[in-house]
Amino acid sequence: MIIHQSSIKIHNYPPVHPDVKTVEQITVLGVTFKNTLSCGPHVNLITAKTAASLYALKTSRCHGLDGQALWDVTQATYSCCAVFICQSLLTRIHKCRRNQ
Repeated sequence: MIIHQSSIKIHNYPPVHPDVKTVEQITVLGVTFKNTLSCGPHVNLITAKTAASLYALKTSRCHGLDGQALWDVTQATYSCCAVFICQSLLTRIHKCRRNQ
């Protein structure tokens, strides 16, 4: 993967080695990065997984799961995601305030 700024198009790529494959994105420790170091594909993946989980919870509720059991499933499904999202948002807010 050749990393570059998103606003700059690279026309003269380095020579390609026959044993090395050039890719547009890569997954490292579960996070997907594009060649511009954007995490857009990762965010899209998390959004799709969350939508699928919400659909599964809604379907479970329609099939009779309710009360404490529904709460336990919801908490197990979203607690790790919520912690990750909150940490990411707080880090971004802190960086924006520091740059002002």
